[in-house]
Amino acid sequence: MRKITVLDFCNQIGAASDEIPVVVKAGMQEIGRFRSLYKIPSVAMPDVLEAKINFVTLQRAEIIIQVSLKDFNTKRP
Repeated sequence: MRKITVLDFCNQIGAASDEIPVVVKAGMQEIGRFRSLYKIPSVAMPDVLEAKINFVTLQRAEIIIQVSLKDFNTKRP
């Protein structure tokens, strides 16, 4: 099974979502808090949008998206 990115998830579900707050976490660290799924593509940083989703927890009060951040290597050849 292929993991999808946060941007892919928002594009598939975002327009049909309600005004439920969304929290994006990498491990225990909260890396973003958004008003709804359809707001994420316009306000999130590129590293959040390119992160691979591990799992999504849907609750009545909020949606929690657990992600693995893309590994950026800063070494130059």
